[in-house]
Amino acid sequence: MDHRSELADLPAGARVVIRLPSGPGLASALLECFERELVAVPMAPRAGDAQLDGIVDRVSASAVVDGRGSTSSLRRTGLPAGHPDAAGLALIMFTSGSTGTPKGVMLSRRAVVGNATKTAALHGIRPGRPHGTCLPLHHCNALVMSLLGTHLTGARLVLHPPADPTGYFAALEQAGARTASIVPALLPDLLEAAPPWPDKLDYLITAAAPLTGDLARRFHRTYGPRLRQGYGLTEAVNFSATMPAPDEAGFTEHYLDRFPPVGLALPDTRLRLEGGEVWISTPDLMDGYWQNPAATAEAITADGWLRTGDLGEFRGDLLVLKGRTKERIDRGGEKHYPLDVERCWREDGLTGRFAAVGVTEATLGQEIGLVATDQPVDRLQQLCERTELRPAVLRIGDFRATATGKPQRSLMGATLAARRESPSRYERLLRYAAATAHELLRGTPHPDVPLQKVLALAERVPEPDSLEPTGEPVYEAFDSLRLGCDADPERRAADRAVLRAKLTASWPLSSYTELAAAVAEVQGAPGGAVPFGVETTLDDGRLVLLPHAPAATAGGLPWALDLLWTYLNDGRTGHCADRWARLRRLRHDGFAIAGFSALRAGRHDLGGVIWAVRPTEEE
Repeated sequence: MDHRSELADLPAGARVVIRLPSGPGLASALLECFERELVAVPMAPRAGDAQLDGIVDRVSASAVVDGRGSTSSLRRTGLPAGHPDAAGLALIMFTSGSTGTPKGVMLSRRAVVGNATKTAALHGIRPGRPHGTCLPLHHCNALVMSLLGTHLTGARLVLHPPADPTGYFAALEQAGARTASIVPALLPDLLEAAPPWPDKLDYLITAAAPLTGDLARRFHRTYGPRLRQGYGLTEAVNFSATMPAPDEAGFTEHYLDRFPPVGLALPDTRLRLEGGEVWISTPDLMDGYWQNPAATAEAITADGWLRTGDLGEFRGDLLVLKGRTKERIDRGGEKHYPLDVERCWREDGLTGRFAAVGVTEATLGQEIGLVATDQPVDRLQQLCERTELRPAVLRIGDFRATATGKPQRSLMGATLAARRESPSRYERLLRYAAATAHELLRGTPHPDVPLQKVLALAERVPEPDSLEPTGEPVYEAFDSLRLGCDADPERRAADRAVLRAKLTASWPLSSYTELAAAVAEVQGAPGGAVPFGVETTLDDGRLVLLPHAPAATAGGLPWALDLLWTYLNDGRTGHCADRWARLRRLRHDGFAIAGFSALRAGRHDLGGVIWAVRPTEEE
């Protein structure tokens, strides 16, 4: 619906909150606000009513344009139009809020027009050179470069929904588009469909998330060097850097042979690194965050540099991104950049869409987690068994990203749990277990003692010179096993039951149940007892947990408690689980989300917790 007459009554500077699906209706409303010098506040079309009302109150909006499908309505709020912070603004763009309360980025008309004009000139957007986008217009990229860039230059804009790559290319072909926008998250669908390249299209412009080398190579095999990457933040009005126009030699050098850079600074824009963080100086800078001076001061230095929160390095004059400062993984003093970790995993053969995330861990600070989309379990197993940077936590499914495809690493990491054991403490226990095995072999072990487990320990672990008991229940249990078993079967069974109960509630088995409890907590499941070695369901069957031991640890070493726990459980070995086989079964059984949290002690993989989730209808 055309709301020009209704918007005409509002004075310049009045805030208009807009919740419309991306398309001609949203484009019309945004341009009408721009022409009438109103401050547009675009929202995601799926934003809830409570979120909408909250933003209306925060910006004291005078009007709301709202609708679904092809219909929309405008309603007045009765709030005053005048506001001193709104002077000269064109847009208030709210952040996603994935790391806290959404912040309203205040973009002036001067900054918006300046950036739209520069990017239009950079890509030759002008009459006779149509430009296309399949990105949502409530995001800065499509709004500034595509919508306002074509509006200010008189070029034709081709709008198309993102879910139809073949239709997108057909629309670009029909319009004779010379440039068009996309994001890396949409490239796999485009390459899978592989529609014919539009006859007049010079290249695609990609931004919003770093382009991986794997995607660049796949794109090149299909379409050649017709991809141009850029970089920017809403706080600096979209683009602050872009790659030079592509050619075969340059594309091979920068996109194929090495991790793709994001480009050179735009005219009048400067880039620098401070402690590895990218800082930007540009006339296109935001005026600040709406009614949030503390956040503004944190983001912008006294001399006008924007702290981006992005980590990077320079390759000559070209900027290469390495991840976000808040997403950098600090693993026991070792700093790992997510993009570097992901690059390593791709070089080791992992394909598809995945992310390296930091997972809170009490001993190291953080562990490395891997969140993947629907990859086969076999492929993930191959990676985890041969890569140098082994993930301690794996989740298959529930990959989370912004509307433009940027992985929400912090959000995903917050839904995972990790735990490590002290290597020296575990090594001492392993030596004590081996001493017990060697002593048992010098005598005649009772028939109830699993001889195969005794031999495995004695063969793989040398007998220590001395025993190192600590008074913990696990050492007492080994002493009981070493000193002999009661001849009476009933008494023997009762003794085992007592030892089993003690051991279950103490270290190291308590570490498994505590890790299981942590997994349940981050999954939002009600607490409950999760016995070691027993597959347990919580939250009305929504969550399945299995705290388990491995069949072997580093170098084929037996698990330190394998002999003892097998004896205490009457020879049963169900506590030892093949996590990969169990994950395959869970995925086969229809669990949309599955994974494991490994319990490690230095070089030893001690098993951990296998888990799976059936999302609720609301999720």
